[in-house]
Amino acid sequence: MRKGKKRAIAITVFFGSLVIIASAKIIENNYLWRNFSHLRPIREVILTDGNKRPIKVKTNAGFVWEVLEEQKIKLSKYDIVSPPARTPLTERIKEIKITRVSESTTKRIEIIEPKIILKVTYSKSYSERIKTHGIPGKIEKVYKKRIINGKLEKEVLISRKELQKMSPTVIEVTTPVIKYLKLESATFEVVKPIKVTATAYEPWTGGDGNNITALGWKASKGIIAVDPRYIPLRSAFYIPNYGFALAGDTGGLIKGWRVDLCFPTLREVKYFGRRKITIYLLRRIA
Repeated sequence: MRKGKKRAIAITVFFGSLVIIASAKIIENNYLWRNFSHLRPIREVILTDGNKRPIKVKTNAGFVWEVLEEQKIKLSKYDIVSPPARTPLTERIKEIKITRVSESTTKRIEIIEPKIILKVTYSKSYSERIKTHGIPGKIEKVYKKRIINGKLEKEVLISRKELQKMSPTVIEVTTPVIKYLKLESATFEVVKPIKVTATAYEPWTGGDGNNITALGWKASKGIIAVDPRYIPLRSAFYIPNYGFALAGDTGGLIKGWRVDLCFPTLREVKYFGRRKITIYLLRRIA
């Protein structure tokens, strides 16, 4: 019994000494590290902070994080330090690079312009009236942005909410030219604006002076001449201050984005002359 007891005490003392020795070593190392830092070798490293110009710093720091602390550099939770902040500063480390990263969300209101719908019906005379005025749509979009060193890296749409529903502008049109599409009525919507140089012409000079177009149609208001390499014949258009129109003629001088608009009177031809305008390509929807 006595021998066993002595052995137990000896083991206890052994482990106690080990703890004491280990603890003393840790204290000693820490003390030396903190209070004798002037004994560490001085090294020169290049410090690059985000998009700032790199600078050379001399330091006797033991870890990367100490260099940052010496230079009074603060980091956000998104910033990236290379090599990592807890890395010991050895001779192999020549550069410390900080990548500045920030994340934020932003809201944008997107305005959706009202569509333009044309309800076209055959009539011997042309008329046009706005049946309903359109209301713009409003969409609230929330984006998450990630910015690296002051530059946008990516932007992701994270939510979309309709604040106001768009309603179209509806224009009722009566025109004789709809018959050339072999229709009594049709509904069109504007799908594309096209910038062109437009020139007015009178019916008695259309189709080489015989009032007949390249498609065999009678030249009249609503028939326009185009370059079929750019605008297909029989295409439907809406032209502000002119009206519903069909591409039904061609001409030797009409090349590229040029069109001729047929007007019923010489007075209107002279008034319009030649000008740059925007015409709107239509697509039949009903």
